[in-house]
Amino acid sequence: MEDLRRLLFYLLRYKSRVALNIAFNLLYVLTSFFSIALVAPFVSVLFGMVESVDQLPAFRLDPDVLMQYAYYCIGGFQARHGMMSGLLLVSAVFVLATLVSNVFRYFALYHLAVVRSGILRDLRQDFYSHVMYLPLGYFSEKRKGDLLSRVNMDIPDVEAAVVSSLQGIIMEPLYVISFAIGLFALDYKLSLLVLLAFPAILYVIGKVGSRLKVRSEKVQAMLGRMVSMVEEGINGIRVIKSFNLIDVVGKNFSDYNQRYVKSLNGVYRRRDLSGPLTEILLVSVTMGILGFGGARVLSGQMSPDLFVLYILLLIKIISPSKHVVNSFYNIQKGRAALRRIQQVLDEPRGEKESQSVHSKKSFQSDICYRNVCFHYGDSGKTVLEHVNLQIVKGKTYAFVGASGAGKTTMVDLLSRFYDVTEGQITIDGMDIRDMKLGDLRDLIGAVGQHPFVWHDTVANNIRFGMEEATLDEVVEAAKKANAHDFIMALPQGYDTVLGDAGMTVSGGQRQRITIARAVLKNAPILVLDEATSALDTESEVLVQEALSKLMEGRTSIVIAHRLSTIRNADRIVVFEKGRVVEEGSHQELMDSGGHYARYVNLQNI
Repeated sequence: MEDLRRLLFYLLRYKSRVALNIAFNLLYVLTSFFSIALVAPFVSVLFGMVESVDQLPAFRLDPDVLMQYAYYCIGGFQARHGMMSGLLLVSAVFVLATLVSNVFRYFALYHLAVVRSGILRDLRQDFYSHVMYLPLGYFSEKRKGDLLSRVNMDIPDVEAAVVSSLQGIIMEPLYVISFAIGLFALDYKLSLLVLLAFPAILYVIGKVGSRLKVRSEKVQAMLGRMVSMVEEGINGIRVIKSFNLIDVVGKNFSDYNQRYVKSLNGVYRRRDLSGPLTEILLVSVTMGILGFGGARVLSGQMSPDLFVLYILLLIKIISPSKHVVNSFYNIQKGRAALRRIQQVLDEPRGEKESQSVHSKKSFQSDICYRNVCFHYGDSGKTVLEHVNLQIVKGKTYAFVGASGAGKTTMVDLLSRFYDVTEGQITIDGMDIRDMKLGDLRDLIGAVGQHPFVWHDTVANNIRFGMEEATLDEVVEAAKKANAHDFIMALPQGYDTVLGDAGMTVSGGQRQRITIARAVLKNAPILVLDEATSALDTESEVLVQEALSKLMEGRTSIVIAHRLSTIRNADRIVVFEKGRVVEEGSHQELMDSGGHYARYVNLQNI
């Protein structure tokens, strides 16, 4: 029931709209009932099935008395103005009642539109906001395609469930209950016969729908996997073509697509089975009522006009009853979709702030790693073990070591992409967990190995996060990043829109755009994570010049496998299996003949 509670939580955000929807639906039901109730006296009086009433009985809430009042009014009008006039009068009243009832129905749907679109918006916003705060490790374990599937496919299913819940749990049952009350008021014996049929109908609904929710969850998960396959195929198109694997990858996708369609057909068939079965049961009940009710009319236990009205009310119940059944299946599918969304929303955030965080806008002296230990998640794999390191302001520190030694984790911990398992990291003596997260990251500028640019203009990519920056400031940052010349050579200069993932420019040019972004941010602490490792020699020279300008006057942490780029670092820190094994200048470490000297000699060879 947790998923229904979550759905109710979103509905309660629009409780005033829901209340208005229910109110207008109630008015719609009442006016619909009134318009149908006009049919029986109309048929009876105008076609002589019942004599017109000359004397009104004492008023009371009884079907027979109410019918007598209707006979009196219609019969009197007919006597004064003729049968055709009576026909026109009742027809006009019927049309007017129908018009009013459908106006109420429109206003009910009018307010429902706000609820359904608002819940879609809220779900997407909550989902996106929560995903942005999830730890980086979550994205290494989950497929991005599955997350996209939950946004694009599951959330609309939840929206359909919301509509179905309001229509199928509130409006349609209200419609059925109101008309059922009318049926019992007309003839309780016939209505008991209808009531006895409901357990059979409910049994069919439960039997057919018991597996629908489970099957829907399976189908949605398969869809997420298929979206991931498409995404991986697009991202890896170069590799697929170069290894001549188009047919192999295409067959894998085709096989999985066929399995998905087979499972989807099972869901459709199970869902679609409910409508015909329910209709068969309802028609069977109706025919039973016709036979039983007809016998009561023939025996004089029920008047023909009331029997006509009874049949009309019963027929009007069939359609909403089918809608209730269909809504049940939509709600089941929506619950399955909501559960998949909840699985993401229930993931603990990786970035939490304590209640007593402090603001810090400047960097004064040093960064200290004090007995820092770290391991990822529940796997227990140790990445860093009892690391102690001081990074002094204004100096350049280079992190060196084999892949997996813990270099990138060191800077990830500094930016609080993860939190230390043991120990602490301090800036100017303050534990970074006691700092406002926004302030901490404002102090750090980063340039990574894989430059990321948005599908936007060059200028907006550079000023990303600094939207208030002027074009002159953007141009100045680009010049310091050795990017101005190639930007001006683009078709629209700084207004050129970079393609998806920046594919309209080269890797070196993308990297210089991200360097310009870091220049514009002007953070006192700079992190360079393999910033030149993926570039050709010419691009590396240009990027290295830009990085040298960027590092001036800043505290820099450089992660590099090309040791030639860090010879001039003030301190070189060597990592081995999560521990600091050496620290010193280039010459000091070469003279000691340890790990660093071995790395340098290997690269020289």
